[in-house]
Amino acid sequence: MPSPPPFPLVAPFRIDQVTQAPQLMAALFWAQVAMALAIQLTAVLQRPRLWWAAVGLFLGLILIFFTLASWGNSDTTRFSHALQWDPALSPPELLWVVLRPLILVLPYRMAGLHGLIATGFALAIVLLARGWRAQAWAGWWALLICCSPLLRGFLQNAHSRQALATLLLLPLFLQSARLSQPPRSLLGVGVVLSALSHNTFVWNLPISFSPWLVRLPELAARRRDQPSGGQVGWRRWLPWFLLAGALLVLLALVAPAALQRFLDYSNDDYYNLYPLRPVVGRLQRAMALGLVVACVQRRLDPRMLLRCSLTQLLLAFGLFYMGIQASIEQHWLAQITSRLADGVAFFLLILYLAWLHRYRAHWCLIFPLWVTLQHWLDGRILRSAFYACGQNDEFLCVPDRWPWQVRY
Repeated sequence: MPSPPPFPLVAPFRIDQVTQAPQLMAALFWAQVAMALAIQLTAVLQRPRLWWAAVGLFLGLILIFFTLASWGNSDTTRFSHALQWDPALSPPELLWVVLRPLILVLPYRMAGLHGLIATGFALAIVLLARGWRAQAWAGWWALLICCSPLLRGFLQNAHSRQALATLLLLPLFLQSARLSQPPRSLLGVGVVLSALSHNTFVWNLPISFSPWLVRLPELAARRRDQPSGGQVGWRRWLPWFLLAGALLVLLALVAPAALQRFLDYSNDDYYNLYPLRPVVGRLQRAMALGLVVACVQRRLDPRMLLRCSLTQLLLAFGLFYMGIQASIEQHWLAQITSRLADGVAFFLLILYLAWLHRYRAHWCLIFPLWVTLQHWLDGRILRSAFYACGQNDEFLCVPDRWPWQVRY
């Protein structure tokens, strides 16, 4: 086996084979916006075949965009190198050990994998919009998620493993929040694969299952209103007991590794400040403005809203995310909470879209979407023309050669 090429021992790991391409990335960005508009038009005109064609092109553009854009990230480079030359330093979780042969043949390796994960986020939102019969908004919803400053760590800093682990828990979250009824097999597969993807599963699982707690008073009231059925009642609750037991077993299996990761993070001085960036505050205010405008337009009664479980969940996750921001600002377990921020933000955005859909206020998405896309173009893509690609690890520093010409 030939000796490995020279490689940096500390970050930033990217040293060559990168370049600036703001014009290319801006063109890909505007193409995504154009396809989101095409998705809306084909849905309004009720052309399902054209709608699916537009969705396919939209997802293909996202795949290309995020594959190229994540090439310059440190973790992308480090793992792409380690997968070939030092597997002991590659991602340790079982899923990535199994996927190693596949990753090695992907174009741009870990960058290609990250592109697939970003596409998975977009596909999940598109399918969710279709399931809610809101096909016209599928492209805009996907752009809000994929371009969101709230998910900068997941999708713009190539935290690929944790992003996938959280995405795989989306069916469980939707089931817990009663936003959808995914097949039970999908729930089980998602939970198991998430447990094998990243050790933060032990924290993300309770978060994704937490909406069920809001339903406890309702379930208890329903239980009181029904006549006691003896064994019939036990049969109704048996699936929940089995699910709880399976989740406890999974937690027990990953808990030792998660505890070790918790100790490692606690002793590490690093934590990201992404949730404290000004654009995040602007986006939060834009989301709040959208809710207020929707309430005024639909003439929603505040007392009715406070009794709505979806509104309660949205407020709870909004306060949860604000608590994470406060912990980072006050340096209280910031090494841990900063790594939970993206997962909580993802579920918060899902709840926000569900709330707008339930109260038929889809157009109020324009407020957070404008902040997101304006920052994406001006604050990220166009500014990449000034990045020192090759001297630092940066999102939007793209490869300067074709996949078969890369030296790892």
